[in-house]
Amino acid sequence: MNVVGLVTEHNPFHNGHLYHVQEARKSCDADVVVSVMSGHFLQRGEPALFNKWARAKMAVKAGVDIVIELPAAFSVRSASTFAHGSVEILNATGIVSHICFGSEAGDINELWPAARLLADEPQEFKLKLAGFLNQGNSFPKARALALAEYQASGGWNPAASEIYGSPNNILGIEYLKAILTTKSNISPVTIKRFSAGYHDSEIGDFDEDFFSIASATSIRQELSNTGELTRKISRVVPKTTLEVMEQEITSGLGPVFIANYAPTLFYLLRTHPKEWLAEMYDVTEGLENRIYEIARTAKSVGDLLRKTKTKRYTWTRLQRILTYIMLDYTKSLAQAFDQTGPLYLRILGLSDKGRQILKTVKKKGSLPVITRTAPFLKTRDELALMLQFDVKATDIYSLLIPSLLRQQAGLDCKIMPYIQEN
Repeated sequence: MNVVGLVTEHNPFHNGHLYHVQEARKSCDADVVVSVMSGHFLQRGEPALFNKWARAKMAVKAGVDIVIELPAAFSVRSASTFAHGSVEILNATGIVSHICFGSEAGDINELWPAARLLADEPQEFKLKLAGFLNQGNSFPKARALALAEYQASGGWNPAASEIYGSPNNILGIEYLKAILTTKSNISPVTIKRFSAGYHDSEIGDFDEDFFSIASATSIRQELSNTGELTRKISRVVPKTTLEVMEQEITSGLGPVFIANYAPTLFYLLRTHPKEWLAEMYDVTEGLENRIYEIARTAKSVGDLLRKTKTKRYTWTRLQRILTYIMLDYTKSLAQAFDQTGPLYLRILGLSDKGRQILKTVKKKGSLPVITRTAPFLKTRDELALMLQFDVKATDIYSLLIPSLLRQQAGLDCKIMPYIQEN
């Protein structure tokens, strides 16, 4: 039996994701689709538009069989840690035979050379990377430049900087690197992204009868600008997604944007000392002083980001740092999570077939399967620490939702996985 794994955020689930699910089944001749999905905080440092159970429901209604949560410990980290944690979870199911991801390249052979280089990291490459970082470049830019220069010196081909500069290629290379470093038996497959670009901020004008694909960024932007599910949005998401979004908005549970951080974030930044801020993960080189001072007068989260951004610190990296502050995600906590890797398979959604396959995962998998959270919080071990961090992330996320009446704590112990009945 072939089982294909996807790494997703589904923020929200749109027609491009539907295409990905369908093509993954076909290209891998898969009987089952397993999705590792970020919970309430995402890799670009943003809160999810809708809660994790609603997004799992969107995915299952569109053809995914099992949705497993990527713990917050890894979902809010850089591409390398995000990808490594996701592949470790797919490995731990004991049933996933393939991983399928979208890329701008559309050809796995164009991505393997960079993955092998980054997995090995020869000394010559490390020196080139350090040199570009010392020039004040951001880490992504420095690595792309180091890859290009390494290639030019006779390392490998094709042009590394062009490949590594594309967002989905970056993630794809990291998945391949994780397969190498975890010695995984999972076979990787990539499908070429088409239509909307990853960062496209506007939904295009599409033919009414055409299968329209827009980026998740543009869908979020349209919802932020208009405050409603417009006709543009309805043309680029499956009907089932639209129905779930309508339910969540009507219930006052969404949408959630990074601007919603403001009350809690500015409270933290204006009441805690710089020393506390310096303990947050990825806050280095005196960045705590810059954030602390700007936060005294910033008018919004966007204003804080604009004034803090430099050549060295990209917008996305700063968004992640603000999320670390929101979650009190310290350097020591990140180190502890990195040493263990993911410690459980937390189920968020199941199709009827997925429910049957989950029995096999419980037998063959190398990590405990969690469908009820409370029993696993009673211990005092590393698993409980990681799960408590997920619970805290949910409790903080609940403070961001529009309806004050729905801002409850403890939802992780109250809400069960979504199960799609036939």
